[in-house]
Amino acid sequence: MKTRTAIIYYGIAGLLTGLCLPAHAQTEDGTRQGSGVIVRNTEITRVRDSVTISLDMVLDSLKLRSNRSVVLQPLLSEGKEKAWLPAVEVMGRQRHLYYERNGYKTYAEGNVQTVKRDKKRPQTISYRTVLPYEPWMDHARLDLTEDLCGCGQVQSNPHNRPLGQADIAFTPRLAYVTPQAVTRKMRELKGTAYLDFPVSQTEIHPDYRRNPQELGKIRSTIDTVRQDPDAGITALSIKGYASPEGSWKLNTRLAQGRTEALKRYLTERYAFSDTLFVTAYEPENWEGLRAYVAQSSLPDKDAILTLIDSDLQPDAKEARLKREHPESYRLLLAECYPGLRRSDYVVSYQIRGFNVDEAKERVFTEPQKLSLQEMFAVAQTYRPGSEEFNRVFNVAVRMYPNDPVANLNAANALLENGRAEEARPYLEKAGDSPQADNARAVALLLQRRYDEALPLLQRAKDAGVAEAEENMKIFE
Repeated sequence: MKTRTAIIYYGIAGLLTGLCLPAHAQTEDGTRQGSGVIVRNTEITRVRDSVTISLDMVLDSLKLRSNRSVVLQPLLSEGKEKAWLPAVEVMGRQRHLYYERNGYKTYAEGNVQTVKRDKKRPQTISYRTVLPYEPWMDHARLDLTEDLCGCGQVQSNPHNRPLGQADIAFTPRLAYVTPQAVTRKMRELKGTAYLDFPVSQTEIHPDYRRNPQELGKIRSTIDTVRQDPDAGITALSIKGYASPEGSWKLNTRLAQGRTEALKRYLTERYAFSDTLFVTAYEPENWEGLRAYVAQSSLPDKDAILTLIDSDLQPDAKEARLKREHPESYRLLLAECYPGLRRSDYVVSYQIRGFNVDEAKERVFTEPQKLSLQEMFAVAQTYRPGSEEFNRVFNVAVRMYPNDPVANLNAANALLENGRAEEARPYLEKAGDSPQADNARAVALLLQRRYDEALPLLQRAKDAGVAEAEENMKIFE
């Protein structure tokens, strides 16, 4: 027979205190076994890292010869996992007398309770044992196995009914936060165009060199918004840059004039109002030049960077660059300067609001159109912990990766399913709200780090978080 270990206490007065998470409601008559034993008042409970199993074995209907015994042994199992619990050997009068007089070895020496069958009066054994908690026990089945032949081999009687089904998984209470509603959902599409102009000119020639492709990029960005029935353009921002070669005065004229030329092109093509545009210009793109040099392998790049960072006037700076670093200057003129002449553009637009049904149609296909509050409303239409429920909060945190509310709710959705480690990166960005304290405490509880969880739960409870008060019951 397999070795079985447990902490065991038996006695008629062996009552379990501090019960939580009851396992199985028994009928009034209890569960009758093949031997005639009736099992009543089955409880499977968990407190922290211990599982307590208690039940009453009523022997009144047990038929037992005086020289025989029957061994009753509870078994907790889930799939391939099993935990044999301490046995009870009920002995007839003669068998028990022989046991007392001759030191008869019991069925499982050191891990068994012996009981003398008393046929003259009602007889009940109050059974209680405690064993270390393992995750597989959360929904394990409790059976009573019996050795009816006295041969030392217990077995589950196929006619026996299970004594109970455990329900001891910690079910966390999580405080989701409703995001604030936004009055205007503003979005942006950004891009950069590298338009070509004849030397010293500011007029746009749509068919000149790269211009068909570059102008097409701008139009495509604008058309994406204009053709969306849920969106409306609120502003068009353009900033033009010129490269540092030539005088500051000339470059100012070119940068300003070319920016205005792009504005005129778009106004004429789309009949946009002049008030829709926001324009700016940078006469010489020294910032772009510095970034290029910093990542380059130019032999004199440190000296060039020092020159760029100096307080010299732009024209003097460009002259020294050309004079003191002629080889590098020629390379920059050919490979870097064309990219410094650019136009950055931003299409700002507003998305209309959606009711929950409309938001539900878009949350997995066009989530960029939804606010956090609209996504939260969609999540409420699904069962907490369900795949769809979790997906909504996962989408929300991907669309708003730095928002504390999005991170908290995403963490909560994972904790609903016991996925504490996966929730950790979201909890790090969930802010310092009482609801976040509760979520972090739940993660610690799931990891069995009870002492660390307690102060967080207490703080959340003191702040009025009802879910934290429910979670505190595990400590009470």
